[in-house]
Amino acid sequence: MNPQLRAGTAVPAAAAVVAVVLACWFNVTTAGLRFQVVCCWLAVAVFASSMSYFAFRASRQMDPSNQQRRFWSALAIAAAVFGAGEWAQVVTAIVSPLSLPALTGTGPARTTALALGCLGLTAVVLSYPIPHRSARERICYLLDLATVVIAAGTYGVYWSVTSASDQQTIMADDLATVIAGPVVAIMTAFTIGRLYLSNVAPFNWHIGVIGPFAAVVEAIARALGPNLVAAGRPGVIFTMTVASHALLMTAAWGQYRSGSAGKQRHGTSRKRSFSMLPYGALWLTFALLVVSLVVRGSGPCTWTAVAGLAAITGVVVARQLISFVSNEELLVERDALAARLHTMAFTDNLTGLANRAQFLDRLDDALGDLDTPVGVLLIDLDDFKPVNDTHGHAAGDAVLVQSAERLRGCVGPADVVARLGGDEFAVLIARCGADDLAAVADRVVRALDQPCPLADGAEARVRASVGGAVSLDASRDALALLHTADQAMYEAKCAGKGAFRLAAVA
Repeated sequence: MNPQLRAGTAVPAAAAVVAVVLACWFNVTTAGLRFQVVCCWLAVAVFASSMSYFAFRASRQMDPSNQQRRFWSALAIAAAVFGAGEWAQVVTAIVSPLSLPALTGTGPARTTALALGCLGLTAVVLSYPIPHRSARERICYLLDLATVVIAAGTYGVYWSVTSASDQQTIMADDLATVIAGPVVAIMTAFTIGRLYLSNVAPFNWHIGVIGPFAAVVEAIARALGPNLVAAGRPGVIFTMTVASHALLMTAAWGQYRSGSAGKQRHGTSRKRSFSMLPYGALWLTFALLVVSLVVRGSGPCTWTAVAGLAAITGVVVARQLISFVSNEELLVERDALAARLHTMAFTDNLTGLANRAQFLDRLDDALGDLDTPVGVLLIDLDDFKPVNDTHGHAAGDAVLVQSAERLRGCVGPADVVARLGGDEFAVLIARCGADDLAAVADRVVRALDQPCPLADGAEARVRASVGGAVSLDASRDALALLHTADQAMYEAKCAGKGAFRLAAVA
């Protein structure tokens, strides 16, 4: 085998061998229990200190300005705090190897170190910048975290109550052990796992997958510790604790050996609009309540489960309310976007008039009323091209905008004025006879004959050739109506421009 490859795999291989050998020893026999306790915590202390070393080395490989280096520096400090607590636990194991703190790993120094290290690391993870996360998404994230904390706390307190000699009272140090042990460990596991799934995590899968798993194993070992000792199975506690720390050290080593920060995983998973975690915590606590009612009746344990279930329900309801608000805002945004798209699809961008599509749609609707005559005017601006050639296209646009405003002033609010394209306009007038259409056409010709002031102080003058047609009851064909109006407009243009001609579709 390549010497470099052997050196690269020596650390995890050694950790695996130590963990497996110790696990076999711990679970095969309880002979030499005092020596087992010391060996367990000595191995755990070495693993925790090595984790701190590898995390520190990984941070040194990153640029000082990199946010990822901040995470790895925090992890190195947290692991150093863990290590200090583990070495204190070694002293406890040497002095009093058969005491409950030595057997379960719940010594004051170790518990305090675990709590401080996990809280510090969790604070860094929660403050790690994640792009495109809104304030409401951050609140939902914290509520999800609250469900994990409450569920873990409920289970921890439940086991503490069941293992207490007097179930009517539970000591404050028991509660502190639960909060500082399983709760903070699972909370840290959750925050690291969620950061890994965000696709912008500052670590590779070694920490994102192995880290949370190892933290949960450690939390379970601490929570079940008193019950396992009472059952004469301390070896299970030792095995889980050694294995979890061996995994954590291997994860930190894996990041160090990779020689790079966490790589963003684009396209590997689809972002879901909801999280199943709050509901999972709710159902797990509900299951605890059911089991407690069946096994223990309405005692302190059951009321512990009830309190946890009520608290988680409140958090889940709060999260649902936030989701409802978010959904309502999304619906409003959707409706606004739909309205905007509709406007863009049926409105002329320059003048704000209806475009050809909307005009034809409204014309079809008007012709659908068989008892109402419909009048149409087609308008073509004469001498518009010289305006563009002389004053520029910006001046031409200004003329079109002013012409649109004048056309609006010539008709009623229920009539439709449209720009069909270029310098061509159209007017749709429902309930319009030939005399009414002639009056509107005359107003249009006179309004568009007025000069248009330009931004440079000059004036542009255009005229309009207008052709109109009225659809009588016998014919409701839109194409025929428009064709007749177009022919009338052509006649007006040939007659000298600045005039109108009308026709009827019989």
